[in-house]
Parts: sequence; C-alpha cells; structure tokens
Amino acid sequence: MSLPYINIHTHCTLAPTPQLFPLPNVIISKNYLFPHPCSLGIHPWYIEEQPTAQLDALHQYGKKKQVLAIGECGLDKLCHTAWSLQEMVFREQIRYANSIQKPLIIHCVRAYQECLLILREEKVEVPVLFHGFQKKTELAMQLLNEGYYLSLGPSLLSGNKDELIQRLPLEKILLETDDKSISIMDIYAYFCRVQKIELELLKEQLYQNFTHIFRYPIG
Repeated sequence: MSLPYINIHTHCTLAPTPQLFPLPNVIISKNYLFPHPCSLGIHPWYIEEQPTAQLDALHQYGKKKQVLAIGECGLDKLCHTAWSLQEMVFREQIRYANSIQKPLIIHCVRAYQECLLILREEKVEVPVLFHGFQKKTELAMQLLNEGYYLSLGPSLLSGNKDELIQRLPLEKILLETDDKSISIMDIYAYFCRVQKIELELLKEQLYQNFTHIFRYPIG
C-alpha cells in the first residue's frame, strides 16, 4: 500500500485520508481546536498584552490526544508584538512541551540565533521542527547540528533553494504547504527532481521521520 503524502504544517482544516495526512495548525485566540490531528500553539503575531488566558488554554487543550505538537510558536522581529512578551510566551511553550513530551513547531523570522539561545537556556528535551525554512544552507546546517529538524514549503518551487535541497539529509526534514493554496504533491515532486530520488523513497523516509518525531501512527 502506498504511503500518504504528509503535510506537516498547514492552515487548512482538512482531516486525514489514506492519500494525504495534513497537520493543521491551531492558533490560540484565532482558531478552534480540530477533532482530528493538529498542532496547537500561541503564535507570536497573536499574543495578547495579558496572555494568561492564552497560556491557560494551551495547558487545557495541549494534552488532548489529537494535539500532536506545540506550536507554531517562536520569535518574529517583523511583527508588532513586544519582544519581551514574545520571549516570555515562547519560553513558556518550550517548558510546557517539555512537561508533556510533545514536539515543538517553531515560527522564526530574523531571530534564529535568539531562538537557538532560548532553546538551549530552557533545555528543550523534545524534537524541534523549524517550519517554513527558506534561509541559507549554512544556517540549515547549524540547526541540523543542534539536532533539530527542518520543514520546507512552497518557497522551494522558486528554484532558489536547489542547493539546500541537495545538501539536506532526508532523515532530518519534512515538507509543508503552510498557508499557501499549493498542493503538497507538487512540493514532493519538486524535491524529488532536485534530489534525484524516487517519490516512494521520499514518502517512506518522511513517514519514518514523522512517526519518530510525533510518535503517532498514521493509518
């Protein structure tokens, strides 16, 4: 039986099918919790000035079975949320993920070194996935050397990240559509062309990566 395409980070609300396993992201204060597998977090764009209720919601719903990961959470130097507030809420989500042993999905914009520092200071114990990665190969290697995972998305289709695709170890990546209306199949197909590998090999490896990170059996 052919394995499904895994879309590790999307903002659509589709439920899994035998052909496609999406992991939609639920943003606290913006979305309702889905009844099917999802991630749940406090996005830096949507942190309230008094985030107590958001953190309470995270603790209330984060333990639910369908919540496979905490996030997307992280740091963003281009949003209007106060930096001190972003950092505090990010640290709280790392601690919570550690406490319930669920992986973290990271949103990071122009703040990679700050993210890395906080992850070290908080002694992150769970798998960490930087979603939507589209930076230089050197930064990718730094994140991989820390033991973290990268999720690549629609930006690959521009053709500007072929060197990155060729150098990434398959056991450290996942693929996503994020908020774009593009097919995850197209992203898989492009990745295979650049890496010069068979589609079924990529699907098998990403299936193994997913089950290793999220400890959730598909199918």
